[in-house]
Amino acid sequence: MSDSTKESAIQSKKENLRKSLKRKLRSLSNQQKKSASNLISEKLIETVVENSSVLCYSPLQSEPNIWPAITYWLNSNFRVCLPKVEGQSIESYVIKGTENLTRSSLGILEPDPSKHASISAMEIDFIIVPGIGFSPEGKRIGRGGGYYDRFLGTVSEPTLKVGVAFNSQITADIPTQKHDIPVDLLITN
Repeated sequence: MSDSTKESAIQSKKENLRKSLKRKLRSLSNQQKKSASNLISEKLIETVVENSSVLCYSPLQSEPNIWPAITYWLNSNFRVCLPKVEGQSIESYVIKGTENLTRSSLGILEPDPSKHASISAMEIDFIIVPGIGFSPEGKRIGRGGGYYDRFLGTVSEPTLKVGVAFNSQITADIPTQKHDIPVDLLITN
């Protein structure tokens, strides 16, 4: 089998897995998501070390809502950052609160670059990483754009990449390619 045929087969497996995991996510009730999200936020707060910089994400409705953890960090001694998609890349910005955030075309709250200071990926201690699915070992499948994989490839060695997911998003087998970057730690409900 040629390399291009193998890559095509992996892409096909990934698409099928994304569809399956999205169906599982849609089957969760709002109350199940809320309870699970609160537990995930509590675990995140326990995991992220004080006085550190943490890159969060602004959750979509299908993702664990980590705003309780973000709010805690904003009110404590942390440097809280949010990503913004710029072209094919993720850029990170330090936020002081929820003001001056704008909605992207996907409905994601993002920092306004004219009102927030940028931060280098090398300066971030913890990165909270969303995904459609994760394996217990930290393999990750995202939405298919490769934004997080490209970004995670630029961070420094000691940066802890923390995947967050509902239990129903954990699956034993996630097909991977060379460019796929796993997380170091997985937090679920």
